[in-house]
Amino acid sequence: MTKPHWLFFILIGGLAYLFESSLALQTPNRPVIGPISESRIQGLKDEWRILHQDTPTPEQLSALIQSELDHDMLFEFGVGAGLIEGDPVTRMRLTRNMLFLGITDNNSDEELIEKAISLDLHLNDEIIKRRVVQLAGQFLLRRNPPTLPTDTQINKAFVQRYSGIRHPSRYSFYQVYLSPDRAGDAPRLLDRARSQGMDPKMILTTSSPSLLPSELMSVTLDQIRSQLGDLFIDELKNTDLLEQQWLGPVNSQYGVHLVWVTDVNLGAEIQFEDVRSELEYDLRMEARADALARGYAELRKNYEIRLQ
Repeated sequence: MTKPHWLFFILIGGLAYLFESSLALQTPNRPVIGPISESRIQGLKDEWRILHQDTPTPEQLSALIQSELDHDMLFEFGVGAGLIEGDPVTRMRLTRNMLFLGITDNNSDEELIEKAISLDLHLNDEIIKRRVVQLAGQFLLRRNPPTLPTDTQINKAFVQRYSGIRHPSRYSFYQVYLSPDRAGDAPRLLDRARSQGMDPKMILTTSSPSLLPSELMSVTLDQIRSQLGDLFIDELKNTDLLEQQWLGPVNSQYGVHLVWVTDVNLGAEIQFEDVRSELEYDLRMEARADALARGYAELRKNYEIRLQ
């Protein structure tokens, strides 16, 4: 049996080396972002609970973690792009930190900032981190600017959001409040007010003491509800709201009311010009968010994002 020639082993070794080298070229080392520590994840849960009075769902928590990873990526990118050195806010913050630590050595501001970065002071300062993330986001938007909304898009958004929608109706009225123990006086007092054409401000003097407002001007049903409760609104809806007349008795959770309506403004349909600026702003913000999302996606190609 013929023994393999030593040149055969050299050839095999050379091919293996070339193969591994080609893999290295195809998958270059990229900066690693993540994973998020358990303590940071717990902090995200705690913040969510404070803001929403609830525990985040798995989907919500996943989105929070992805947002944190994106911010870490932006910070890494911003530091590498020299955004710290070129920003007066972060420069002033680093200089202040160095002075606070007593590390000055009579250095110039430039030398202090360079030394602060060499000591990684920027890595542990949340204010600097937020600032760099903000600057990096602005950088991405300059590189991939959002498109401005067109008139066609604004008109389409109006039709989708406001077609057939009316402004809320508004009401102005006086209310005379009678406590539960005086509820039996309401019919007599109402007849007297109607027959004598009593001025509402005059009859207000017969109200029972309370913290309820005696006059409400140009208020919506929701605003009335917040002041006088659901029962008052329900009874008011079942009453013909005639202006400049006494109405009632109207019950509420507080007692009984006599109502003098001074004005009823039934809401008109919302017009395009009423909300154009609002729609344009919303569309600008949506375009900005889309542009940032595209910038994030492009930037992620340069990093290795680790979830675990």
